[in-house]
Amino acid sequence: MQILKYLKNRFSGFKKGGDNVDEIADISQIETAVSSVMQAKTREWWNIFGGNLPRQATHKNFKPLPTAYISTAYLAQLVTSEIKYELADERLNVYAQKNLLPNLDRIVQLTLVGGYTVIKPYITRSGEVFFDVGTSRDFLPMMFDENGHVTEGIFFERIRYKGKIYERREHHRFDGEAHYVHNSAYLYGTRQRVELTEIPRWETLLPEGKIPSDIPMIATFRTPYANNIDLDSELPISIFANSVGTLHDIDYAHSEYIAEFKKMSAKVFGSGDIFRGKDGITDDYFVTVEGDFNTTLDNQIMAYAPQIREEAHKAAINTELRLYEVQIGVSSGTFTFDSQKGLVTATQVLSEDRTTYNTVSQLQRQLRPALETLAKITANLSRFYGFDIADGEPAIEFGDSVFEDTGTEFNRRFQMV
Repeated sequence: MQILKYLKNRFSGFKKGGDNVDEIADISQIETAVSSVMQAKTREWWNIFGGNLPRQATHKNFKPLPTAYISTAYLAQLVTSEIKYELADERLNVYAQKNLLPNLDRIVQLTLVGGYTVIKPYITRSGEVFFDVGTSRDFLPMMFDENGHVTEGIFFERIRYKGKIYERREHHRFDGEAHYVHNSAYLYGTRQRVELTEIPRWETLLPEGKIPSDIPMIATFRTPYANNIDLDSELPISIFANSVGTLHDIDYAHSEYIAEFKKMSAKVFGSGDIFRGKDGITDDYFVTVEGDFNTTLDNQIMAYAPQIREEAHKAAINTELRLYEVQIGVSSGTFTFDSQKGLVTATQVLSEDRTTYNTVSQLQRQLRPALETLAKITANLSRFYGFDIADGEPAIEFGDSVFEDTGTEFNRRFQMV
């Protein structure tokens, strides 16, 4: 409660209007950095990530594979599996190790899906530092600087309270000398304003505030890929933005593979009087057909047991996976469809193939400045709260032993000796 009282005193001089962020009641009326084209594509990427790829209407029993989820999780794991991130201040470093690092692989995965994430630290009443993450699903960017970092945008948070859904809008704006924040709440889907104090989860939040800073108090992490979907947009794109057709072909090939077992499974065809009287029976194995009851019994029963083309269908799935690997920048053979395990990933990235290594290095080059900025933001925020924070740059290291084939490397060194 001591920190809360301190914050209220710091913000007590601020009033609505003036230099602070204006309240935005109607989101649809504001200008943002997200065009209608990018809005549609962003929804498509998140639907694909959730397993809802646009389906071919004529194909029944569609059986998609979680390719988008597995591939983004795989790359995120390679990017963060051996990362070392330590803040100069001992107290802040404890919070970074506890509240940020365990979520870093998830943050990277969400970035790969939606094109970007924004991260901001916040301090609770107890004085502990946590880190809030916004994606292209729940953060609306409005302005970027020359390096593509967000300088103005809105975080959205929705909760259910007493049978109704409420939405909080946290508007951030940086003007080069200070960072402004404005909180407002509405009944979701309406322009009906709700006071923050009416919702228990938000009752301690301050309506507005200003933090002196020479950088935006939001760290931006984005994919390194150029936007070829909307050439006028400043937004980055998903890692599989140009692979939507291939992902559909993978799902279609897998659906055909599953259908093959249903279509080609062994069956027995016979006339209705043979199977349980004239009413007959039809199930997965015995199928009644119209027969000539005057013929012999042998002529009234026909067995059907064709050879299932399993290998041909598996080859079709793996062919599409090879194309997908090229499109997202991973080594050939990284993803493989196995009839017993389903879609699996390589257990090791061989040192001879640099494709995956180069892609992961690209992502790490984007992540490093985001983490450096986040360290500075966390220190600025903590000093603003009145904490005595030690100066210094964060220590960031990305290990690469996951890319080494230890057996190959041992043999190489052995031959050199």
